[in-house]
Amino acid sequence: MRKFFLLLSIIILCAVLGAQNWQTFTNTTHVYDAYIVEPGINFYSTWGGVVYNGFYKLSPPPLSIVPPSEMGTYTTRDGLVSNDIRCVEFIRETQNLWLGSSAAGINIISPSGIQVINNTNGLPSNNIRKIVENNSVIYVATDQGLSVFSYLEGVSFPLLQHQYNSQNTSSGLANNNINDMLLAANGYLYISTAFGVSYVHVDSLYQDSAWQNWNITNSPIDTGFTRHLSANGNSIIISQNKTVYRHSIEPNVGFWTGYGVLQGVRDHEISGVCIDNDNNIWISYGEWNENLLRYSLSQDVLLTRIDANNVVVNWQKNTSGLSTEPISAILTQAGEMFLCSWGNGFYKLSDDIWNRDERMTIGFPKVAEIATDHTNKIWLTSGNIGIDYVRKGTMGVSKYDHKVYNKWTNFNQSNSPIISDNIISVTVDSHNRKWFGTWEVVDGSSPVGWKNGLTVYDDNADPATWKRFSRQGSTQWNPTTQTWQSIPGSLLLGNTISEIAIDQNSNMLVACSGDGVTVLNSVDQLVANFQVPALTSQRILYIYHSGDKYFFGSNNDPGIAIWNDSSLPVTTGEHWLTGIPSDLRSCVLYGVIDVNTPYEGRQFWLAASSGLFMWDQTNWYRYDTSVKRSIYSGGEWSTETPYYADEERLFGSVRTTPTAIYLDPFNRIWIGSLGNGISKYDPQTERFTNYFMPNYPLLSNYVTSLGYEPEQGLLLIGTPDGLNTMEIGTRLNDTQTFGKVVAYPNPFYPARHSELRIINLPEISMPVGTNICRVYDSSGAMVSELKQDEFSRFTWNGNNGNGKKCSSGIYFYVVSDQNGNSKRGKIALIR
Repeated sequence: MRKFFLLLSIIILCAVLGAQNWQTFTNTTHVYDAYIVEPGINFYSTWGGVVYNGFYKLSPPPLSIVPPSEMGTYTTRDGLVSNDIRCVEFIRETQNLWLGSSAAGINIISPSGIQVINNTNGLPSNNIRKIVENNSVIYVATDQGLSVFSYLEGVSFPLLQHQYNSQNTSSGLANNNINDMLLAANGYLYISTAFGVSYVHVDSLYQDSAWQNWNITNSPIDTGFTRHLSANGNSIIISQNKTVYRHSIEPNVGFWTGYGVLQGVRDHEISGVCIDNDNNIWISYGEWNENLLRYSLSQDVLLTRIDANNVVVNWQKNTSGLSTEPISAILTQAGEMFLCSWGNGFYKLSDDIWNRDERMTIGFPKVAEIATDHTNKIWLTSGNIGIDYVRKGTMGVSKYDHKVYNKWTNFNQSNSPIISDNIISVTVDSHNRKWFGTWEVVDGSSPVGWKNGLTVYDDNADPATWKRFSRQGSTQWNPTTQTWQSIPGSLLLGNTISEIAIDQNSNMLVACSGDGVTVLNSVDQLVANFQVPALTSQRILYIYHSGDKYFFGSNNDPGIAIWNDSSLPVTTGEHWLTGIPSDLRSCVLYGVIDVNTPYEGRQFWLAASSGLFMWDQTNWYRYDTSVKRSIYSGGEWSTETPYYADEERLFGSVRTTPTAIYLDPFNRIWIGSLGNGISKYDPQTERFTNYFMPNYPLLSNYVTSLGYEPEQGLLLIGTPDGLNTMEIGTRLNDTQTFGKVVAYPNPFYPARHSELRIINLPEISMPVGTNICRVYDSSGAMVSELKQDEFSRFTWNGNNGNGKKCSSGIYFYVVSDQNGNSKRGKIALIR
């Protein structure tokens, strides 16, 4: 056991060292499956990766670079093929961890490193439903049949023994699309499909005649249902619709016992079952929607237990430690009970209370928009253009505050007055209030409880306040009565809030899709209403104010519009720009930035569904993968600047769509894409640099939004699978003195690590002002003088001042500030 956890620590440490500037945030409260290795040691699989618990209890003391936590998450950042992990199995014989994904096959964490099994080397499909082990033989259930693997002595990679399907078992396997699978204590493998439950002894898999089925002809098991299985040493239970059936694990012995509404089962779809060693039957409820990755639960009861004497106990929402979220799986190990929940993590039963792990995470995978408030808290939305739930999104708002212990706070309809979970836009006003815009709500089609309009959250007030604006008027939330109460206030043009923007005069521009724009001042008074005449249906999705211009982007309605003046736009005004290229008159506009370049002056860059464009207020230009820059003239594009032969190209030469754009404090332009990560353009060098999977630890090559957190100097990267951050530098530094100055990694292996960092703890940054770091060899000769970087710290690549490699040995560094204070340290350089 120690061997496996030491291996996992090495893999994670290598990943951290290989991507020191990156962080990954995924949602891990939506749990599919779990494996209990032993008390205090478990893994659970989620749609945001695999969470490990109790890791450091069995491993040697971790190196200082690894955070001292007992919980962690393993994601694509660490080498997984997918974050959507549906099942997990720990292979005790070989100390390997098998992780089955929804669409990318299997990852194996083994003594050889991370291995991959997919449909090219042993699987009939990459959609993994269940993995079970029997003495180093591993059975893998997929939606296209069963694969059996085994380990041979001296061979680190599992070998495929055979694949089984309905065709090569003479229909012994009732159907290839397997729902669930378990291995009973007597050696029988039970496999659930929509056509019944197939069973076969593992010693007879190769014999067609050994495969048998329970179906409507010989049992209560009917066709057309997704079933869940569980077994103890004596019995197997099978859920079907709203009933649970029990039978001996000896398939040809005994009789069936049914448990339905009369026996205490609730009149609801079943999400999971378990039979423990005391013959208690546990049942959880919820109807699964694979397209939306969501459970529907129309009752208050989350969990039922029917004991051996048919005594029924129900657990309701918000009782005994449970929340409101459905239970997705029930497990038992060594007499203890565990629950996987869909939205609230992992539970363990102790003294009649369900204790949940305290791991707080981002509230959803899909990030729609990002905003950073005046206190450097990060706000993320998960909305979508639509009237109903979407896959991995429409789950409210998340706030991240790196200064507090529980860094994440999530807001949704179940825990706050926010008016909808479909929050499509977020903006921070001049008072540091957060404005949340929700998409259209249609009675009878949208989820119950969703409301139209926008909400304004003021967490500066004590207590915090919530206001709502809509076409019908203004209301404020009363926490005592738990109701919205009318207050004097402005009316919006419409209720579908597609965008909220703040201009440089502190006005809030509220885009009411289909109706136009409402402008409110800093005290929420109505300033103006207007429409954008170039937009046929007023489907405004984006607004940007540069100080002297307003940019409006639509959803192909037909494209963009620009008010070329510092005054507020007027519907029939004279400042609407003409001569915009046809490519931008039929597109979706995702973002605009205003940049002052060293060689060409002021430029406006636009990321649109039709490409990446630049306007210098005289000419229009287009950046592309084949031609670096084209100029628009006479209604056509012609080459202006080609790429050099060795020059890195936009999006790494991959044809894709820009989806986000951001200008950082160092005047660099970051462009997110639909399919190949991020390109960075530096106006100083006029060159692109690209960041995409698998070269960088992005959660996805689809970038939905970009932002910046100035205190830590982080580029914020929203994706459909969570949030990435990358250190890009900070202008904020209020550190006054030296604390503990350290160098890491130490020993420093230049062949393994790109650089050594010298930082000032606990603030990380060096003191304000001019700081110098000098590196000396063991004879006292100075080998290099280092310059402070944009993070107010120092880095060394192991070379001397002439760029030549320093030899292995002990080196000394001295960091001095402008007041003459200094700190010293030692570095072991090993080549």
